[in-house]
Amino acid sequence: MKKLILLLLILQFSNLYSQNPKIEYENFKLQDNKEIIWQKVFEINVSKDSILRLIQGSVISNSFINNLKYENYTFNGASSFEKLTNTSGTPLGARTEYNCCVKIDIKENKYRITIEKIKFKPINFDFGGGVNHSHSLEEMVVRTSKHEIRKNSNSRKMLSNFNIDLLNLLQLKEDKQKED
Repeated sequence: MKKLILLLLILQFSNLYSQNPKIEYENFKLQDNKEIIWQKVFEINVSKDSILRLIQGSVISNSFINNLKYENYTFNGASSFEKLTNTSGTPLGARTEYNCCVKIDIKENKYRITIEKIKFKPINFDFGGGVNHSHSLEEMVVRTSKHEIRKNSNSRKMLSNFNIDLLNLLQLKEDKQKED
């Protein structure tokens, strides 16, 4: 009986610390207010000031994040518009360019990038009514009736493709070279 209780406790604690597929997928996390954020911590074995210089160079050369402002080891701001590289299987609203809010926090030996408020440009259809609605990532991948990420393959594929694009756009050059 003690072994059974111990086993149940171990399973319960392991479940608490594992990724919940209903609210997390790849590096995307569903917040309590049903907003999706993308967040990734990159570990790099250099000082905080070296990471700062690398990111400053990246902000200058990377057109996606060249609008970010620096203050106290944090970069903040709106991204430039970018398009997903792989749109197969994605909703029609995700086939246009998107932009988002980007925050980069620098710590010793690591930096964290958080992306939120991902919005796609409206698709220009004119059927007499002229309705041009921009779509958010949440509208495409979050269930409206429940607090979870949609389980269908298109939503998951879109998040996977988005994750790959964001990693390619935001990983520092020196960090990328270490992986090769």
